[in-house]
Amino acid sequence: QSDRESMFIVNEWAKDYFHRILKEDPDGIAIGKQYFRSRSIRDDIIEKFSLGFALPQRDALAQTAQKAGYKAEFLVKTGLCIQNERGIYDRYAGRVIFPWFNVSGKVVAFGGRLLDSRTKGVQQKYVNSPDSEIYHKERELYGLFQAKKAIAKEDRVYMVEGYTDVIAMHQCGLENVVANSGT
Repeated sequence: QSDRESMFIVNEWAKDYFHRILKEDPDGIAIGKQYFRSRSIRDDIIEKFSLGFALPQRDALAQTAQKAGYKAEFLVKTGLCIQNERGIYDRYAGRVIFPWFNVSGKVVAFGGRLLDSRTKGVQQKYVNSPDSEIYHKERELYGLFQAKKAIAKEDRVYMVEGYTDVIAMHQCGLENVVANSGT
């Protein structure tokens, strides 16, 4: 298969992996799910946006993905992992995860947020996927896949600042809402 298709496959696997961690792993439940609860995010919305959690171990995703047969090359090309002279490690370790879907529903990127207790004095609260063959931040809108039917029905769209703003609007019943990936 093409590199592009391989990247989509790896991202789809990672979305499911992060989501499963949030729902089934003791750390995912105690840390990740608790964060979403503290933001009053309901379970149906967690499902709708496939929200997840990355374990705090720096190589948890990389090790699990490689054991499942996914190549390190595509973990790095998608931005899920970073490789240096010491090896391969996870970009999002210890963060709650917001998958980005393109308009057709394919996972193109991820955003990871440090939890509130860890953000004191931290410069980068959010870490996002780098641009890649399948993701160009200036061309994507967070929540577009989930909002496209409501946008067509309402013939308008609201642009908000970030992930949790999109999610909060969906919880209130306003679904024609997206966020850009810039500041």
